[in-house]
Amino acid sequence: MAEFETSESEESGSFLPQDVREYAKKEYWDRRYEEEDSFEWFKGYDSFRDLVLRNVKKTDKILMLGCGNSPLSADMYRDGFHHITNIDYSPACIRRMAHKHADMTWLEMDARQLTFPDGTFEVVLEKGTLDAFMVAEKSPWTVSEETAHFCHQVLQEVSRVLCPGGRFISISFAQPHFRTPLYANDEYGWSVRTDKFGDCFHFFFYTMERGGALTQQQREQAHSFFHPPAVDVTPVCLSDPEDFLRRIDVSPSSSPVPKHLSDPEELPTMTGVPLSTS
Repeated sequence: MAEFETSESEESGSFLPQDVREYAKKEYWDRRYEEEDSFEWFKGYDSFRDLVLRNVKKTDKILMLGCGNSPLSADMYRDGFHHITNIDYSPACIRRMAHKHADMTWLEMDARQLTFPDGTFEVVLEKGTLDAFMVAEKSPWTVSEETAHFCHQVLQEVSRVLCPGGRFISISFAQPHFRTPLYANDEYGWSVRTDKFGDCFHFFFYTMERGGALTQQQREQAHSFFHPPAVDVTPVCLSDPEDFLRRIDVSPSSSPVPKHLSDPEELPTMTGVPLSTS
């Protein structure tokens, strides 16, 4: 395997937003891409190269969704994948990356409105793009209607531009019980498979194959995720005709300590050793 360029493993403090909701705003990325040369989210290509080789052919036409300034496309190009089209909705990103890697195609485009004809690509790949738009969610157990709609628009377009038998690859830090429900929709016409990579902290490599079928378990998981059962939060009030709790006298004089507990000589023992009162 060829040696690949290394990039930052941690986000530079100068680019950290004060509010994580900035990650979902185009203005934030435009400002960042004007200054930042390169940044790799999660792990680099060599960390999941074996999974890519298992699912992608060197001759496949690949769409890199939300490419950013990650070196992933360049790493894959050097590894023999020469048919990569990169898109991002930031003009600053596309301008800089096209200048840096003129041997690939770079297009300014919104992932929710792809301009390619149906069935154009064998592979669509995204790495951290959907994560960036979900980072502001208050709970991974419930996805807001706005975010769910955004993801649905993207996934509809991905499904449309995939040819029969094509694969959508999504690389994420989101665990399967949070991410699979987003993908497990019969409307997209694909199957869902999950692999993981990483050492101490696992990342997830989701593969959706166009023309495949979901399992019943995946359908049920998606339904329960988006339609959780209603929870009755009505306070439970137990009737107490005797008003027992209010009749308890907790004053010191009302609860004399029994002699057999107040006398050290009478305290219970453990393995023959008297328990101390101090």
